[in-house]
Amino acid sequence: MRCLRQMFEQEGCNKDDWTFISDRMKGVDLEVRDTFPRATRRVCCQHLYMNCKNNGFSGSAFFKLFWIAANAHNEYVYGKALEKITAHDPNAAAYLDTCQEQWSRHMFDPAVCCDHNTTNFVESFNACTKPYRDMPVFSLLEAIRKWCMERVGARFDMAIDMEDGQLTEYAKKEVDERTGESRFCYATACGGGEFEVRDAHVNFPIRLSTRSCGCGKWQISGIPCKHALRVIYDQRLNPIDFVSPFFKSAAYKLTYADHIHPMSDPTQWPNFSLPTIQPPVIKRQAGRPAKKRKRGPNEPRKGKRNSNVKCGKCREFGHNSRTCKNGGPSTGPSTSAAAGASTSQGGPRGRKRANTTT
Repeated sequence: MRCLRQMFEQEGCNKDDWTFISDRMKGVDLEVRDTFPRATRRVCCQHLYMNCKNNGFSGSAFFKLFWIAANAHNEYVYGKALEKITAHDPNAAAYLDTCQEQWSRHMFDPAVCCDHNTTNFVESFNACTKPYRDMPVFSLLEAIRKWCMERVGARFDMAIDMEDGQLTEYAKKEVDERTGESRFCYATACGGGEFEVRDAHVNFPIRLSTRSCGCGKWQISGIPCKHALRVIYDQRLNPIDFVSPFFKSAAYKLTYADHIHPMSDPTQWPNFSLPTIQPPVIKRQAGRPAKKRKRGPNEPRKGKRNSNVKCGKCREFGHNSRTCKNGGPSTGPSTSAAAGASTSQGGPRGRKRANTTT
């Protein structure tokens, strides 16, 4: 964290109101408090739920209510979910109240325009580096550097080709999905740039001047929700004009303005009078080295893909022909009749043998 702060100061960035999201590790939490005292701290809801599970708060009912409260964009939905959690288990609600970090989306600062409440994007990066995990340290860093250089370079070229005011790929996808959902909403004009949108049996107030909706999703995410899009399309307006500047081409170009520059071969690097670092002595264990990530004790295991296996003998589902215990296909009345007909009409062809008498 201190190195990150020094890097910010070297680049002339003296901001203190950053937003950090972590998994509540004590070392990270204390370091963020000391280095960035004014920073906003979020907690990953997936790790928070696992902490609740470790403390004995689990079950399908609690799981459903917890994620309703975590994904609530307004205080009303959050309060209703917390009331049900209190009725289900008062100790679980008391434990959630002790969380000092922000974990529900309605708590987030609208100026940030980011409603992420998990660290899944970090897990995505870890998954991309999976092929390089069994490499030595130097080869591992070089492989990750080349992967990042290629990825940032592709984004750099994409940013150059973007037009002014164009939405990013993520924002365009969100707008398209919410546009499809807005077809089931009905807007009523109230005058003064205010509207009332009915979604199922609930009404939501919309104010285009302040870019706010009663559901809270527009303010927190920075992208118009389905209720706001219903109003925007009814008024023959352009949805791009109501998206936060963070999701447009200017911010995208600024993000990828500095790409990773190429490096020469290690054999051409200058020599340094530094001690040679030897790898640690490792006693190789028997068997093939494990490559998969070790899951936590309460983390759900990755299940097998569901598939319906059909037996080739009895034509029933749930087993194959090798483990079949039915003995073969069942013979119905039509099958028996056909078999009898073939037996009576069958027989060797040719001239019938004459009966001889003695």
